[in-house]
Amino acid sequence: QSTGSSGKMANRGPAYGMSKEVQDKIEAQYDVELESQCRDWIAAVVGEPFPEGTFHEALKDGTLLCRLMNILSPGSIKKVHNSKFAFKIMENIHFFLTAATDKLGVKVVELFQTVDLYEATNMTQVLWGITAVARYARRANKDLPALGPDLSVENKRNFDQETLNKGASIVGMQAGGFKGANQEGMTFGRPRAL
Repeated sequence: QSTGSSGKMANRGPAYGMSKEVQDKIEAQYDVELESQCRDWIAAVVGEPFPEGTFHEALKDGTLLCRLMNILSPGSIKKVHNSKFAFKIMENIHFFLTAATDKLGVKVVELFQTVDLYEATNMTQVLWGITAVARYARRANKDLPALGPDLSVENKRNFDQETLNKGASIVGMQAGGFKGANQEGMTFGRPRAL
């Protein structure tokens, strides 16, 4: 099972003990089908084929994510770095994440952290973050291709006082009654001997 990473992490040795167990659980959740859907969605929005190589390699420098965000929210990222310096690459990823929250309204808890992508420590969360960006972007522009379910829309109801009063007099089926479900005749285990 591929995690979409290149297998190289920045200045980290192998994980042992509990760290290894946690990393194994994270990698076990990786969904190759969702990766394929994310690749297709990004390619459709950007309008060009997704780059060859692993998912991590294609996204690691952040330039593709910045281009994607500038299509979803034009002008949201002013400067995209084409540098190979680690801090510039991580800044590109940060620009994408900041624009996702500030411009699209994606909640921070639905996104990934810069290190999750840069060091490929949690590519599962990267996939989930991209699907969150897709949901919020589609809420603003229904012409975009879908990736996963759309965000739900609030359906607030306002009942007048007369309707509320009528509802107060109705006994729900769970409360029992003559025709509804009740616990009559049910026994649970043996009675307590005194």
